Amino acid sequence: MVGMPLKTLLGPLYEKNLPYILNALRGEKQVFERQIPIPSGGVRESIATYTPDVVDGVVRGFWAHVAEVTMLREREKDLLLALQAKEEALAEVRTLRGLIPICAYCKKIHRHEQDWQQIEMYLRDHSEADFSHSICPDCMPKHYGDSLTKPNNA
Repeated sequence: MVGMPLKTLLGPLYEKNLPYILNALRGEKQVFERQIPIPSGGVRESIATYTPDVVDGVVRGFWAHVAEVTMLREREKDLLLALQAKEEALAEVRTLRGLIPICAYCKKIHRHEQDWQQIEMYLRDHSEADFSHSICPDCMPKHYGDSLTKPNNA
């Protein structure tokens, strides 16, 4: 490779790498990733580093180091898929399913032996729901009668 023109060495990658080459020749270290097509099909993942060779403040050229990281990228993809599967599994766990024993009158949930819990607390503990209380239009007259419709001084 000694004495081989860079354009010949890099072939079709020369034009893609030219901005990095020029910056390295200006004295700026370059680190970049590249997908390199392989003859059998597919690509190789790589990380390239161009380190300027500077002597007495003058750039004489640059050193190139290219590392193949295809296996690393494949592992990263596998890890991302595993993390997505984990998130989906956690979301599934937080979904309430099956029969839940509930008091027909007070609506408390039967958890264990003699343990009953308010429905709001049960749902908060077993899901990602939070509660805000209000009174629906059907319950308002049942619990407050017509006191809400009479003027205050009546």
